[in-house]
Amino acid sequence: METTLSLLLMVLLSFALLFHLGTSLNYLRNRKHISCIPQLENEDTNNPVNNYDADLSVCIPCRNEEHNLRNTLDSLVAQTKKNISILILNDQSTDGTQPILDEYSLKYSHIKVIQGKDKPEGWLGKNWACHQLSEKVSTKLIVFQDADVWLSHNALERITQLLHTYDALTVWPHQKVLSFFERLIVPSVYYSLFTLFPAAYLHRKPRWLPAFLYPRVKVLFTAANGQFMAFNKATYSYVGGHYAVRNDVVEDMALARLVKKSNHSMGMFHGKNTIFCRMYQSAKEVWDGFGKNFLQGFPNMFTFIFMGLLHLFVFILPVAIMIILLWAERYTFFEHMPIFVLASLSVFLFTLQRLSLDRLFSWRPLFSFLHIFSVIWFQALAIRLIWNKLSGRKVKWKGRPI
Repeated sequence: METTLSLLLMVLLSFALLFHLGTSLNYLRNRKHISCIPQLENEDTNNPVNNYDADLSVCIPCRNEEHNLRNTLDSLVAQTKKNISILILNDQSTDGTQPILDEYSLKYSHIKVIQGKDKPEGWLGKNWACHQLSEKVSTKLIVFQDADVWLSHNALERITQLLHTYDALTVWPHQKVLSFFERLIVPSVYYSLFTLFPAAYLHRKPRWLPAFLYPRVKVLFTAANGQFMAFNKATYSYVGGHYAVRNDVVEDMALARLVKKSNHSMGMFHGKNTIFCRMYQSAKEVWDGFGKNFLQGFPNMFTFIFMGLLHLFVFILPVAIMIILLWAERYTFFEHMPIFVLASLSVFLFTLQRLSLDRLFSWRPLFSFLHIFSVIWFQALAIRLIWNKLSGRKVKWKGRPI
């Protein structure tokens, strides 16, 4: 019996090690393919090459954002990019959002405030807000950004430059994490992106994939972050805009897949030192924020459960085995040395990946060594969401059911 258990552990830990070797290779590739937003070709901001004739509209949906708005708007009015229009929709806020919007719209003529209408049946709140904003856009270029996102002074110039290469693009903002749970949980999203998503295939067909299959599965090679997305307006209209994804909780992914499906080009970058965001500020906000779309980010419940089990075997099992063997008697420890080595190599690899990512975004490296707790946190969230699904409990965000 003990021999059978040891053999099973060897097999599972060998699989875990191969998994982390594979994700390590993918991480190294993605450091190239998910790059920082390029610097301007010419830093002279008076040069029309940098400002272009084509105007750009920045669209921001706001619902109870009084704590974020000033920082966001200050960064927008300080942009070196000229000929921009800032459109902000107050989505029936109940806090101090409207007075702040009144103050800035009176002071800056290129800031326009729109009062959000009641949400129709079949629409989700943010999607409806973005759709209303899009109907007011008359420029060739359009940016959708969240109200908790702020920009470096030349960010929109750099985005405009990219939109002369791509039909659409998405940026993963440089996340600012200050509290314990922010530092523990938020970087895990970027960890999953950099280790699991094959970013090289966002722009080309995988060589190993048969040509006849590619049109059917190409939308799977897509990722997006709705905190900051930009489009040529013609592309946005062609794919149907937010109307086409009006009931999608993960509307950013749905839009990106429509762009990919229509054979338009999609760029993806990270926003280190250029585009910033602070998603949540407390443990409850982190829990509720990820809870609103974590399950919906998977194609079906089977995939959701499968990924949970996968993380159990490749992250939690190696750590558990290491702890058990370290606390075991010396004879037991040396008897099971091969098992301990396999487990420790897996833990070393995923910790090294997280350390590298934390260094890239200047996050505290101490939390790299706590990465296993973020995995356990997401496992707990997954169990809660499955229970909500089975019990019919509705998830809410900012007072609205999702």
